[in-house]
Amino acid sequence: MYSLTGMAVSEGAAAGSALQLRCPRIAPRIQSGHIEPEAEIAAFERTCRDFVARLYQVMQGTAPDKVRDLFGAVAGFIQSESNQSAIKNLIHGGMSARAACTSVLLDNLKVFGSSDDVEIKAQVRELNALAREFIASLDQENSDSFILPELTEPTVIVAQDLSPARFLCLRTEFVSAVVLEGGMASGHLGVVLRELRIPALFSVIGASSIKDGERVLVDATNSALIVEPPQEALTELLHNQVMPPDYEDDGSLSSNITVACSIGAARELEVNQAITRHGLGLLRSEFLYLGSDHEPSEEEMLSCFAQLFAQIPDYAPITARTFDFAGDKKPIFTLNLDDKGPLHGYGACVGSVLIKKEIRAMLQAAPDRAISIVFPLVSRFSEAKYLNDLLCAAIDELHAEGKPCAHSSSALMIETPAAVLSAKAFAALSSRFIIGTSSLAEYASAPRAPDASFTPALAKMIALACQGAHEAKVKVGVAGRFAARVELLPFFLQLGADYISVDSYSVPKVCAALERLDTDKHAPRFNPDLYDKVMALTTGRDITALINNLNFLG
Repeated sequence: MYSLTGMAVSEGAAAGSALQLRCPRIAPRIQSGHIEPEAEIAAFERTCRDFVARLYQVMQGTAPDKVRDLFGAVAGFIQSESNQSAIKNLIHGGMSARAACTSVLLDNLKVFGSSDDVEIKAQVRELNALAREFIASLDQENSDSFILPELTEPTVIVAQDLSPARFLCLRTEFVSAVVLEGGMASGHLGVVLRELRIPALFSVIGASSIKDGERVLVDATNSALIVEPPQEALTELLHNQVMPPDYEDDGSLSSNITVACSIGAARELEVNQAITRHGLGLLRSEFLYLGSDHEPSEEEMLSCFAQLFAQIPDYAPITARTFDFAGDKKPIFTLNLDDKGPLHGYGACVGSVLIKKEIRAMLQAAPDRAISIVFPLVSRFSEAKYLNDLLCAAIDELHAEGKPCAHSSSALMIETPAAVLSAKAFAALSSRFIIGTSSLAEYASAPRAPDASFTPALAKMIALACQGAHEAKVKVGVAGRFAARVELLPFFLQLGADYISVDSYSVPKVCAALERLDTDKHAPRFNPDLYDKVMALTTGRDITALINNLNFLG
């Protein structure tokens, strides 16, 4: 018996047999027999598209200008018409994609490497390294994948790191807990685990030493785990853990405030009364398909959405976000992105063809209901307008086809600095803003890791977005990890937020906290005085004092 400690990402206690998920050592692909040129070219084009998309994703983020310039140069170099043509000609001549890329790309870089300029030599070394990384990726069939087992009993998953897509490929009903030696608390795997109420510890030093089959007790509430625990300790902890109670609505919550559930990974809603009672505050639709081995069809999405929406009572909201495959939410199927037009380089890493199919599925899934369709990660007015145009086109198509269609409205996630600064302009294209506090927190902390505390920078970004909404008379909602922080509720309400979307396990505490507030002092309306105070903040101590004062008044 021995114990390890880590960072609690999803609270609770559970036990099971340990199973280590390890990335297999990737060896170069061995070509056997005759190479089929068309198949090899198709694999090359797919790898090229995915690799360049990852480069553009970094360029869209908070990377330094030097990195953006480098990645842009590599993307252009790999995609250049002359290089692409030369590589495909060599493949048609019988070469593998790897050999062709090595011949063309690396040989072309040697020309620049002959320069005597020290700075140019340094740039060529960086270009060469990224080009080699691209070439190596041609050898890797699903290089980031694990050999996923078929789980049949309660299991504690142990890994160095794990993406949401890989996790959702498992039979999650048999996952008792998750232990990572790495991991990031603000990452989307944590979102999935909290939603599914699976205890999890990240940053567990020594987790790789846990052997397959060993009994592991994970006490995430106390940030610890025990390997081969005594039976009495295991029985006592599991027996005594307290689950959050379901919230009983007694009618005392203000009718001006909506509290609903953010979900994505859970398909079976009937087991969760909070969701079926309070509704879908934000359906994070991409989580339903991260583990899919193919791009979902309109019919598949329609079936899934209809099953979910049918369980929501008429009085509760249905708010669904279109796919957001940014960051660590890359699916295992190939994404077909727009290579031109308003959604070229779109931060959500999804193309217009798939978005339109998804919108059509959402509209048909609740034909007799009102549904709010939310567009994530907008950063340009042209993006927001085009996404709204896709919604209008989908509605017109369904009407022309004689198919049932929900009463819909569009909403925008405000989760980028560009959206915050353009909030008033974006308001003309939206019936509601939903402020994504998790993403904004990352931007507010960049280039440092996301801050766990509520910082002045984050507070100012939220206040600016709310001011833009107020001036345009657009409603405001709050989602993400700070939406469930009950001490921040007076702050959100006094900036005009009347809609709170949190994970289902947080609904009881949020509703209980709202009941305790003075409804006259904290009715949802924009307070210009609070806005001015927020914009004058400088330090963490300042924002803490402001939040404490707002709670004292409540």
